[in-house]
Amino acid sequence: EIWQSVASKSLSFCKIWESVTACNLGGGYKVGRNPDEQTTDLQSIGGPVKEAFEGFKEETGRELTLEIEPGTFLVANAGALVCTVQDKVFTTGEGSHTFLKLDAGMTDVLRPSLYGAIHPITIFPNSGVTSDVGSDVEEVVVVGHCCESGDLMTPKPGQPEDLEERPLRAATVGDICVMDGSGAYCSGMSTKNYNSFPEAPEVFVDARGECYVIRERQPEAKIYEHEREVPDGVF
Repeated sequence: EIWQSVASKSLSFCKIWESVTACNLGGGYKVGRNPDEQTTDLQSIGGPVKEAFEGFKEETGRELTLEIEPGTFLVANAGALVCTVQDKVFTTGEGSHTFLKLDAGMTDVLRPSLYGAIHPITIFPNSGVTSDVGSDVEEVVVVGHCCESGDLMTPKPGQPEDLEERPLRAATVGDICVMDGSGAYCSGMSTKNYNSFPEAPEVFVDARGECYVIRERQPEAKIYEHEREVPDGVF
């Protein structure tokens, strides 16, 4: 219903300007990153929108081009952040937690820190051996490597500064952590070079499982290459 309403409202503006030849309905198509989330059914929402455009043509004699922006819908689940458990810390007393600290964080995936987005997280043994996965699970809070209270990978939904424990495979330092659903609005809006962390490399995996480095790890010197000495006498 909401997409039919959006289409009808947009088409009402198109009637005013006869020079309009295209109508862009934008994006916002929900992507189910987690098992309990539903993905938008484009066929379901597309039918009423198609009818609205056909009705516009019958009424005005003008056939508009429908434009949409499905970037996130197409690539959100096509990317994953692969990192390492750098440290494991236990706090005591009321409100205590077990924290897993990663060698990545808001410098790579900002969505949890920005608006409390929930990404699937999986811990794998650093041995790479399936039999080492085990069955032990623990409740943990996952955080990034920045010295920042907001560098939180497991926030409460919609609450970027509130900690939430997540049941994950029992981890040890050096284990591999994979954060799925990182293919949209992650690399592009990451806090690049915050705390002087270099830009992470990106690897493309094709349908055959072959891997290709499509962005190399940023050399340290590149972080400050545009900085210049302050002239004498300024201070």
